[in-house]
Amino acid sequence: MRPLARYRLVAFLAWRQLWERKLLHGIAVCGVALGVLVLIAMNGIMQGFQVRFLQEITRVAPHVTLFEKRLSREGPMLARHEAPTPIVAHVRHAQPSDRIERIARPTDLVRTLESLPGVTAACAGLVGQGIATVGARDQGVDLRGIDPDTQDRCTPLSRYVVQGAWRTLAITADGVALGVTLADNLGARLGDRVRVVAPGGAAVSLKVVALLDTGIPGVDRVRAFVNLRTAQTILRRPDTIGRIEVRMREPDDARALAARVEALTGYDAESWQETNANFLSLFSMQNRIVAMQIVAILTVGGFGILAIQIMIVLQKTRDIAILRSIGLRRNDILLTFLAQGVVVALLGALVGDLAGWRLLEFMGALKVKSEGLVKSDHFLIHKDPWFYLYGAVFSLVVGLVASWIPATRGARVEPVDVLRGQAG
Repeated sequence: MRPLARYRLVAFLAWRQLWERKLLHGIAVCGVALGVLVLIAMNGIMQGFQVRFLQEITRVAPHVTLFEKRLSREGPMLARHEAPTPIVAHVRHAQPSDRIERIARPTDLVRTLESLPGVTAACAGLVGQGIATVGARDQGVDLRGIDPDTQDRCTPLSRYVVQGAWRTLAITADGVALGVTLADNLGARLGDRVRVVAPGGAAVSLKVVALLDTGIPGVDRVRAFVNLRTAQTILRRPDTIGRIEVRMREPDDARALAARVEALTGYDAESWQETNANFLSLFSMQNRIVAMQIVAILTVGGFGILAIQIMIVLQKTRDIAILRSIGLRRNDILLTFLAQGVVVALLGALVGDLAGWRLLEFMGALKVKSEGLVKSDHFLIHKDPWFYLYGAVFSLVVGLVASWIPATRGARVEPVDVLRGQAG
């Protein structure tokens, strides 16, 4: 028999078996489709939230932050006083230093950082804690002293202004830009005066010139941006730069840059991945759980194909023997059952992909207001075409693996034994 004719016969036999037991094979298709549907839906939902959070955090937050803390290269205090004749025998308690830490020569350091490969901008600032008061309401704030023009290159906050203008902050010495949630909690509106005081400092009256809605509740709830000189006055740290923020072309390279900056400057540097390590580890755990659920469901669908194929092999043992006796080889029988598994898997993938696409479209249109790590008024859905390809590949693998055992069993049938009535 010619190869082409042999393959046509194999395809005919496979299709005939599928059609004769279309109900059973339909159930197997539904099992595979359910697994693909879960793969697409779960990945779309989980990735939607994660991708939105990572997009917003890498826009609002700097990619690398250089702090005023120097990396200590000194040993314990007692070791610093070692001598042939001991000067100090025991240190009972080391008092913290009252020296104000600051970044030395920040202008030169900013220029140096901007010259590094992959860095698009660097900006100096000062951060501290304060209390904002409007009327009888007060709340703790994360006070950020910045140069509004250069800061917008590092963290483009101007695009998040919903009332007022970011430019106004740069030309208003006593101006302040508040997160929308912070302003609501204080009852402050655009143009109102806000009293801000830091521990041990004097209260300063500031005018609200802009309100920002970054979409991240943790930022909008506590952030207050003022001019650098104003922050230095409120925090009682004149002419002090406490941190330098860096923006990169590729945020994923932030870890490597942070390590390089630490070695170059001697100051503590932190990437955005380190800052948000808790959230990233949580996302990683969620992805593992979702992957285990998807594998479990696809495995159940694979067992459905396996059970149906084994039942067909047992019922068709005599027919297989006849086919072998008229010239079909073991490989032909093997291909017949593998082809059935592939068809079931591909049909399941097609149905699952279509159902998953419709489900994501439906859920993406649902109005659901949430204010967790990010703000949203609807389901956060990530529509990635690769999800559908992953579903097809996984279902195909499941179909092949599940069909392999019954296919090899059918291929081992000896026609002489069956026709003599000796096969089980």
